[in-house]
Amino acid sequence: MTLKRKIIISAVFFLVLNIFLIAFVISPLFLEVKEISRDFPTQKQNLAVLEKEFENLQKFKKIWPEISPDLENISHLFIDDPEVPIDFKNFWKEAASDSEIYLEMFPAHLPQTVDTYPWPSSAFKFTSVGSFSNLLSFLEKLQSSDYLIKIRDLNITRLTEAELRSPEFKQFSLGDTKATILIKVYTE
Repeated sequence: MTLKRKIIISAVFFLVLNIFLIAFVISPLFLEVKEISRDFPTQKQNLAVLEKEFENLQKFKKIWPEISPDLENISHLFIDDPEVPIDFKNFWKEAASDSEIYLEMFPAHLPQTVDTYPWPSSAFKFTSVGSFSNLLSFLEKLQSSDYLIKIRDLNITRLTEAELRSPEFKQFSLGDTKATILIKVYTE
């Protein structure tokens, strides 16, 4: 084997080795770097979002003792169980008694409408009889109650002579009013 042939074989060997290194080592490495660099802005943005969320969490931890009592008060605006609102019924009985009106309360069904409120609710229908001023007093108590309610319908009429003759309205007079109130009470 001559020197010229050794040089040619060595050159061919190094050329094949360089092609092999470029094709199977360097090229995939550059492709991987290119792919990682393409994902870099997304990763940077995700990191910024996480940092902001962490910062907000730290702020929330600082203000939690201040807002905790307010959140507890807000949770009391809702009745606990839509099936058995005992505290709610007791409140209405007491408010009616304080306002000196006769009150009957019934569960009601509201038509399905698009409601913009995200909370579940229960509907009740009240029938009350008493003087107009006492009825207004009752409505004020309704408005300022600790429950989150929405009056859906209110119908107030004077008692007629025919109604006063019936046994259920015997204790009332001609100037008294009869009201039907349909309300929606929001639940937890």
